[in-house]
Amino acid sequence: MNITSLWKIHLKKGLLIVLLLLCSYTLLMGGTAVDSRGVRVTVPDENVRIVSLSPGVTETLYSIGLRDEIVGISDFCNYPPDFVSLKPKMGGYSTPNLEKIQSVSPHIVLFDTIVPVHIKNQLDRLGITVFVTEPANFSQLLNIINQFGKLFNREKEAHMLILNMKEEAGRVMNAIRTKSVAPVKTFIEIWYNPLYAAGKNTLPGDLVTMAGGKVVPDTDSDYLRLNEESLLELNPEAIILGHNTTDKATFLEIHRNIVRVYAIRNNKIFSPDPDEFLRPGPRVIKALKEIAQFLHPEAF
Repeated sequence: MNITSLWKIHLKKGLLIVLLLLCSYTLLMGGTAVDSRGVRVTVPDENVRIVSLSPGVTETLYSIGLRDEIVGISDFCNYPPDFVSLKPKMGGYSTPNLEKIQSVSPHIVLFDTIVPVHIKNQLDRLGITVFVTEPANFSQLLNIINQFGKLFNREKEAHMLILNMKEEAGRVMNAIRTKSVAPVKTFIEIWYNPLYAAGKNTLPGDLVTMAGGKVVPDTDSDYLRLNEESLLELNPEAIILGHNTTDKATFLEIHRNIVRVYAIRNNKIFSPDPDEFLRPGPRVIKALKEIAQFLHPEAF
């Protein structure tokens, strides 16, 4: 055997070793995705252990087939009820129990940006990977679902969920477009005392826009504090109550000084399920349908 042949054999062996190392490295790396901060996050491909401190995230992970992988959830996760009742509770949004989280040895903790920075920092110090999710509109929510598919090896399931959500949303918007109905000037109350409104650049604001509403006040602020005089000036044609502490009767009692508002005079006030409307998860589609039917009954 000549020197050239020996060199070719060694080269092939070397390439094979490099390929094997690359494959091993890929397996070790596992799933990779980018969170709402733009941070690239990686978890193991197999036997991943997840703690979800966001009810919307918990619902989404369940919808793409994750079950045993979820080893802890927040105290506020309540859907699906049979599933979450079996999962250990890890505390609230702003008060997660770090000892409990550490005790279940998670590879990753997922939460909304509502979680205080010092909690993120403590998880970093414990060496626990974090994934922050805060979609500001429907498109970003779909992207987060796509990222979860990549992160947890559920790309097919995530794709199907995204496709279904797009199709359902498309049917709603197409029904409104077909009737050529004008947008309804809509105020989204997020809290009543003090009065806070959701802006158009938030997930609930985007859902109302998709449902044929024109969100007021028309501002780039995400969540704006207002007074009753401002609401009188806005004079919305419809009001969406976006929280679970007030029903229509209570709203009217609290705001009895502004009965001249068009929406109040014409009884155009609607309370969607806040878990469906405000949580960034698959059930926003149900809220979208209900709000569209409320704003534009003539289109359905």
